[in-house]
Amino acid sequence: MTKHQHVQPHSLDWAVGDPPLSLGDLVCAIGNFDGVHKGHQVVLAAARSCSQATGLPLAVVTFTPHPRQYFRPSDPPFLLQNRASKDSCLEALGVSVIIHVQFDKTLQQLSPEAFVTSVLIEGFSVKHLFAGADFAFGKERAGTMASLAEMGQHLGVNVQPVLLCTDENQQAVSSSRIRAALREGQVELARDMLGRPACVSGAVMMGDQRGRLLDFPTANLGLGDCLEPAFGVYAVTAELVDKTGQTHQLKGVTNIGRRPTVNDRGVLAETHLFDFDEDIYGCLLTIHLQAFLRPEQKFDGLDALRDQIAKDAAQARQILK
Repeated sequence: MTKHQHVQPHSLDWAVGDPPLSLGDLVCAIGNFDGVHKGHQVVLAAARSCSQATGLPLAVVTFTPHPRQYFRPSDPPFLLQNRASKDSCLEALGVSVIIHVQFDKTLQQLSPEAFVTSVLIEGFSVKHLFAGADFAFGKERAGTMASLAEMGQHLGVNVQPVLLCTDENQQAVSSSRIRAALREGQVELARDMLGRPACVSGAVMMGDQRGRLLDFPTANLGLGDCLEPAFGVYAVTAELVDKTGQTHQLKGVTNIGRRPTVNDRGVLAETHLFDFDEDIYGCLLTIHLQAFLRPEQKFDGLDALRDQIAKDAAQARQILK
């Protein structure tokens, strides 16, 4: 066994036509990895074992934007996590290099053979490649894992298809199923497939501070390109990186929706953090959806809203004990 080559984890962008990366030979897992769910984790575990056995760095090749965003730009937001969250999950699983390949017309037009030679071999020096058995690539998705393995034999790339991960009902774990679960407020089912709670992450935005007038100040996050889960109230745990760089582990209650009682400012995740009241505008906040408490609803006035928030907070505290 060769000595494992240490590479500081980092994320980079690359597009067809860019100079080749100078990272040496790589073990790569390839795919969209939206959510980095249990199915993705099986692929990554196989690639990580190869990385450890060969001493080559473990890399992930993924695509930005997601191909669905490229081909169907008018679709509602659907991503399970933003790029920073995805990168964090991948690094936690031992990935040294995350290569975000620009998905554009040039990439779309590459034949499967051109993709393998110009991107994977000439661009990234891939020596071992892992992907789910259903991975497709190249113009019109003409490339399959079978054709990739055949090309690999001639081009010196060890290609390893990984069987799809299934749940106890023998259904494949997939990003699509997780999205469907979250749209229905089924956070436990989503957690089972993700291997961790679903999350919303970003920089805390300035709100209208109406929550403070209700005695329940909130930290507000926009969802951006990420999926809108079922509108309503959630018990959450949270990680906050404050302005000094210190990380706080917190609990709270979050409303995701359009706030029908107050006004419509677009979809927000508004979190009241328990026993915490500091200036955190611009700080990185990640909320983990632990339980769905109730659907979003409109109240007759602010007093009724305040009373319900108090009940929601008490219920969330009980769940999160």
